[in-house]
Amino acid sequence: MTTRPVPRRARRLLAVGAALVLVAGCSSSDGDAEGADGTTTAPSSSTTGAGGGGAPYAGYASNVYDEELPWICRPDLADDVCRDLDVTTIAADGTRTVEEREPAAEPPIDCFYVYPTVSNDVRNNSNRVVGRSDPEALTVVAQAAQFARSCRVFAPAYQQITLSGLGRGAFAEAGPVAYADVLDAWKTYITRWNDGRGVIVIGHSQGMGHLVDLLRQEVDDEPALRDRLVAAYLFGGAARAPEGAEVGGTFSSIPACTSAEQVGCVVTWSSWPEGSPPPAGGIFADAGEGGRALCVDAVGLLGRQHADPVAPVEAPLVGRVEGTEDVTTPFVALPDALDVSCQATETHDYLSVARADAADPRPLGSLVTETLDHEWGLHLVDMTVALDDLVELARVQGEAYTADGQPPR
Repeated sequence: MTTRPVPRRARRLLAVGAALVLVAGCSSSDGDAEGADGTTTAPSSSTTGAGGGGAPYAGYASNVYDEELPWICRPDLADDVCRDLDVTTIAADGTRTVEEREPAAEPPIDCFYVYPTVSNDVRNNSNRVVGRSDPEALTVVAQAAQFARSCRVFAPAYQQITLSGLGRGAFAEAGPVAYADVLDAWKTYITRWNDGRGVIVIGHSQGMGHLVDLLRQEVDDEPALRDRLVAAYLFGGAARAPEGAEVGGTFSSIPACTSAEQVGCVVTWSSWPEGSPPPAGGIFADAGEGGRALCVDAVGLLGRQHADPVAPVEAPLVGRVEGTEDVTTPFVALPDALDVSCQATETHDYLSVARADAADPRPLGSLVTETLDHEWGLHLVDMTVALDDLVELARVQGEAYTADGQPPR
């Protein structure tokens, strides 16, 4: 598949979609939720926490996510797209080396991933039928597949708010349908496949918005699920805490991560180029209700000097770098290519991104240059700029979570 340039209108809609999801949020409701395709999801059930004497979502059943079709990645799927992880590594001197990568044989933890706004379906909510060359699947590959080296990856297809739906201003009706799917998939995952394992939740843009709601409503105040939370990796939005604090804004009990071995915590950022900080009206990483936006740098947590971006060769809207059309692997790795650090302005807390070496000849332009309007910063590559670092952090946190059966807090 040849990836065409993203039309300017579509790119703006992507950003508007992310802003709408993250500013307005979504909320679930009790009872049946009718999807955009006329499907009715299972009724919402209450979580029974550790203090309630039962398992989370005991007896829960879904008439959607019990099946294989609405999953893009799941370890038992024959066509799981999160398996071909090979990369072409481009060194600073231009040397190219193909590296064969495999999913971890027995990863100690799971990852539950929700993708950003990418659907080009013409109605307000996408359907759940996703082919391997569709934008949803390509985005899952771009942002989530590499995590299979550290965790079992579960990535549901969901009836997300589409680009065209956002263009029609359909958020109020389409948002709850999208969130209901994410919640249904989460409950099904916990009930059928989690088996008490630790889990990292990962989301970008619209995906982050839905996961923030899920964490607030299902995990934050529920010990039975919070104890399973290895980490929350949330990008392209704002998870907030009072200034100088690590918790107490967006989440009441889930703090920002302060070390690579800490678990039950949040890694989050929105990115802008070095020397071009977000303006006062920047959509993401802004201060607001709950305090300042948290910025937690995975590269810094790992004690690394430079970030290791990994970019997809094919992706419709997120993460691709130029000059790699002749690469035959699904990914390009650019080790030690970027400098990243959390910075603050009067209104924003954000991840600053720059070339580690200004003379580096590698194809880094799209990782340090805004492709949307300045208000959006480097939104499309929020995860790409440090993807290998995030995968390594997931491995470290997974090992910390399972060490001696006593996860540190």
